[in-house]
Amino acid sequence: MKKILSILLMLIVVLKTEAQSSVFTVIDDLLLKGDYQKALVLLEKEEPITVEVLDKMASIYQTIGDYTKAIEFYNKALDIEKNEALKVKLGLVYNSAGLTTNAIALYEEIIEKDTSNLLVANSLGKLYLGQNKAKKAEKMFRFLKKKDALNPNYPYQLAEALSKQNKPFKMGQSYLDSYNLDTLHIKSIYELSKFFKELRRKDSTMLFIDKGLKIDSTNVNFLQLKVNELYFSKNFDETLIYLNKLDSLDFRSVNTYEMFGMCYFNLNDFEFAETSFKKALKIERNNPKILYRLATLYYEKKDVEKAKHYLMMSIFSAKPEIDKQYFLLGTIFKEENDLKMALNNFEKSRQNNYHNYKALFEVATTSDTYFKDKKIAYNHYKKYFQQFESRDVEMTKFVKRRIKELKKELFLKGEIID
Repeated sequence: MKKILSILLMLIVVLKTEAQSSVFTVIDDLLLKGDYQKALVLLEKEEPITVEVLDKMASIYQTIGDYTKAIEFYNKALDIEKNEALKVKLGLVYNSAGLTTNAIALYEEIIEKDTSNLLVANSLGKLYLGQNKAKKAEKMFRFLKKKDALNPNYPYQLAEALSKQNKPFKMGQSYLDSYNLDTLHIKSIYELSKFFKELRRKDSTMLFIDKGLKIDSTNVNFLQLKVNELYFSKNFDETLIYLNKLDSLDFRSVNTYEMFGMCYFNLNDFEFAETSFKKALKIERNNPKILYRLATLYYEKKDVEKAKHYLMMSIFSAKPEIDKQYFLLGTIFKEENDLKMALNNFEKSRQNNYHNYKALFEVATTSDTYFKDKKIAYNHYKKYFQQFESRDVEMTKFVKRRIKELKKELFLKGEIID
C-alpha cells in the first residue's frame, strides 16, 4: 500500500511539473509576440506558486522596466529558496533601478560565499567605481586580473580605479596592459591617447590617435583629439580636413567653429574665417572669445568700425556675473540705512546682470526714498514695469501703485510726465 501511495505521489509531481513546463512554453510564445500582459495573467493563475513562476514573473517585469514589481517577485522567490542565481538577478534589477547600495550589498554577500563568480565580481567592481569607492574597485579588479589574466577589460577597469586615486603612471601602465592584451581595445587606445597627451609625448599621442582612427574612422573622440594636435602644431590645412570630417558627422560646437575660423584666419582666408566665427555665434551669441576673434578679423581687414563694435560686445559679454554679490551688499547697506551705498551696489548689481529684476526694483524703491526728485524713482519704476511686469505679482502691484501716486504728485507740482 505504501509503495502504491509513493508511486501516486511521484506521478502527481511529474504531472504538475509537465503541466507547468507546458504553461511556460505557452508563456514564452506569448512573450515572443510581445503580449506580456497575457503572460502575466497566466502566471498569476498558476498553482502552486513556485520559485520558477515567481522568477518568470520577475524577469517579465524587469524586461518592461517595472523594477519595483521585479524586486518584489525576486524577493518572494528568495523567501522560498535561497538561490545564488536569483540573487544575481535581483542585484541586476537593483542596479537598473538605481538602488546601487542594495546591489553592492547583495553582490558582496554573494562574493563572500563564492569567489568563483567572476561575473558578479566584475559587476561589483564597476559599481564600486560608479560610487567612487576606488580602493575597493582596485582590489576587485586586481583579484579578477589574477583569475583571468587574458581579459583586457580587467586592466582597463583597474586603470579607471587608479585614475580616481590620482595615480597617473600606474593608470597609464594599466591601460597599456589592456592594449597589449587586445590591440583593438578602443577604450584603452583612447585613454592612452589622452595619457600621452598629458605627458606631452606628441609622437606617442599621434600614434594612438591614428590607431583609434584606423579602427573607427568616424569616431568623434579620436577626431577631436586629432584636430587639437594638428591645430596646436600649426598644421592648419590638415586640421581643416579633420574639422570637415567632424562637420560631416553633424558634430558642431563653438569650439570646432572657432578652430575652423582660426585655421582660415591663419591661412589669410578672411571670408571663410568670418563665416565660421558667425556660425559659432549662432550657437552661443554672446561668447566673448568669438566676439574678440571677429573684432581681430575686422581689424586685420581695416574695418575699424566693425572691429570696435565687436570689441565692445566682447567686453560687455565678458563681464563676470557678480550681480548677486552686489545685490546682497546693497541689501546690507539698506538695512544699515546707508542709502547712498545701497543704491550704488544695487546699480552695480543691475549693470552686471540686466535680467536681475530684483536689482531694478531695489534701485527704484531706494531712489524713491533717497532722492527728493521723484522723477528719478518714477523713471526706474516705469522701466521696471516695461521690462518685468510679469516677473513678480506683488512687486508689480507695488510698482503700478507708486507710478500712479508719483504721477499725481508730480502733476500737482506742475510737472507733466508721460
